[in-house]
Amino acid sequence: MLKVYSHTDADAKPLLPQVSRFTKMAELMKLPFWIFAEGSNPIGIVTAGKEPLQMLAPIGTQVAVIDLIQNDWNPRVLKDFASQSLKLALENDAQIATIELASKEKNAIDSFLGVDFRVLADTFTMTLQLGREFDASEDIELRLVQREEMAKWIELARKFLSGSADVVMERILKQLGDFPENLLDMYYSMEKFYFANVNKHEIGILNFSPGAGRISNVGVEPSSRGQGHGKKIMLFGLQQLKGAGCKQAHLRVHVDNKPALNLYKSLGFEVSGRRTFLIWEDEEA
Repeated sequence: MLKVYSHTDADAKPLLPQVSRFTKMAELMKLPFWIFAEGSNPIGIVTAGKEPLQMLAPIGTQVAVIDLIQNDWNPRVLKDFASQSLKLALENDAQIATIELASKEKNAIDSFLGVDFRVLADTFTMTLQLGREFDASEDIELRLVQREEMAKWIELARKFLSGSADVVMERILKQLGDFPENLLDMYYSMEKFYFANVNKHEIGILNFSPGAGRISNVGVEPSSRGQGHGKKIMLFGLQQLKGAGCKQAHLRVHVDNKPALNLYKSLGFEVSGRRTFLIWEDEEA
């Protein structure tokens, strides 16, 4: 039987240095979390909070975020952790529980599938070294989105990212429109948002994080796809990241999004990992 320690327990203090990289979000947002351990070895973390913690459900929905500390536990321990972490989530009234794992962690994935989690997303992580210049085409204009234009950007993003097979992003964009203004302020401060225009017509969107070197979203109007606009938008975004001092760019793409995969590979991106995002949802709620 695994031991479970609340973050406020005195017995949890020796474990905190070993799990610090998993608890930054909880500490920043002042959320309760619990450490699962076998002896003195931490196995995983469960953090409880309310949306928009995961941005997958309406604001205020109770959510539990599960993290696995390491993946070399035997199947018995992993099954115990999966069942106990879900039990703890339910005790805290969670309507959604999530865990993200490297796709190679088969035993861990199977353990959570065994307690009624399901796969919500299967994505490649892709990286590109920014050692060269990226020349954006002059026949497409990228215009920085002003804060008061965020509602418009979100609406266009919903349309221009349609059909991407990325269910997670689809759900996040659905919730963004209902975000309180202070949370939209925070989101706007963390990323750069652009409209892409051709002949003064908005045909695409882009957002990226200069601080993280991440291309977050590239979308093109469905009727304008297949004309090279996505590549031109990407070239602009990559040059912006390089200009911000990033040495490497990274992004995520659903494994079934073949057009996007082909685009990123044509720019020199390489697959560096694969991640599986699992979710449990209270269907009655």
